[in-house]
Amino acid sequence: MSSQHPLVTVLMAAYNAEKHIASAIQSILQQTYPNFELLIIEDCSTDNTLDEIKKFKDSRIKLLQNVCNQGVVITRNRALTEANGAFIAVMDSDDIAVPDRIECLLNEFEAHPEYALIGGHAHVIDHYGIPTGQQFMVETDPSLLRYRLLLGNNFTHSSIMMRTEVFREFNGYRTPLAEDYDLFLRISTKYPVGNLDKVLLFYRDHTSGISKKYAQELENQVLPIKENILRSLRLPADISYQKMITHPLNWDEVNIAAYKKLHADLLDRIYATPHSSSAHAKRFIFQRWYEVIMNNGGKMTIFYFFNAPFFGWQYFTAKQFRRALKNSIKNLFK
Repeated sequence: MSSQHPLVTVLMAAYNAEKHIASAIQSILQQTYPNFELLIIEDCSTDNTLDEIKKFKDSRIKLLQNVCNQGVVITRNRALTEANGAFIAVMDSDDIAVPDRIECLLNEFEAHPEYALIGGHAHVIDHYGIPTGQQFMVETDPSLLRYRLLLGNNFTHSSIMMRTEVFREFNGYRTPLAEDYDLFLRISTKYPVGNLDKVLLFYRDHTSGISKKYAQELENQVLPIKENILRSLRLPADISYQKMITHPLNWDEVNIAAYKKLHADLLDRIYATPHSSSAHAKRFIFQRWYEVIMNNGGKMTIFYFFNAPFFGWQYFTAKQFRRALKNSIKNLFK
C-alpha cells in the first residue's frame, strides 16, 4: 500500500513527555514494517514535548495538537476520526517498541483474521531505560484469556494492536482510569482476542506514575467496569457479584454457593461448549475454585472439591485432595 494509505495507525498521546518521547518515536520509525502512520496527538504539554516531536522529519508522522489539555481518554479518542489505518497500534510516549512489533502483530492478524485485538509481553525498564528484571507476562492461551479478562486486565496496553473498525464500533475509551481494561473487556465479550507469546515492548515504570498515584481511584473504577460487563452478560451485577470477579477476594465476604453459580454461569456464557475451553483453561479455573473452597469451604470442602463444572480428574493433585479432606475433617469439630 502507498504511504497515503497506511495499513497501520500507531497512536501516541503525548503530554509532558519531553524526557522519553524521542526514544518512543524512534522505536516506531525503526520498525521492520514500514507502511504505517504515526499519529501523535500533543495534549498541550507544559514542557518541551512539542519541540522534541518536531525534531523528527519523517513523512509518516502526523502531528495534531489539542486546543487545550484534554486528558488521555479524549486525546486517544481523536483516533476515532483521525486514524487512516485499518489497524491501530497503541504506543505510550515513554515506552519503547521492539523493532518487529508491528510486523509480528500483523502476521498474527493474518493468521487469525477472526481476532479483533492482539497484544504481547513486556520487559520493564526504569526511568533511565535500565531493565529492572521485571516482566509483564500476559496470558497467551486465547481460551483462558477470555476467562482471565473477566477477573482483571491481561493485556499490556502499549503492546496492543486492534482493528480500527472495532475501536470505532465500541466508541473508543470511556473511563478516566482503567480505560484500557474497560475497552479490552468490552471487545472481548463480542470478538476473539489474543496475545503473542513474545516480548513486544519495553515498558517504562515510573514510581510516581498514574497507576500508583491513583491506586485507590483505579480500584474504584474497576468495580463499575465489572458491573457493566456482568449486566451485558445478563448476570447478577450488584457489588457482591462484582467483587467475586475482582482480585483479591475478601474471604469474609465470599458466599460459596453464590460464587459457584456466578462462575458456572460465566463459563456457560464465554464457552460455546464445555470442550471449547482448553485443558490449560480448565486447570486454571479449577485452581481458582480450589483456593475458594480451601478458604471458605469449612467442613464441606471435600464435597465442593468435586463440584462441576470446575472439577476434572486430570486437574488436581493427590496433595490437594489430602488437604481438602483434612480441611473438612478439621472443621467438623469446630
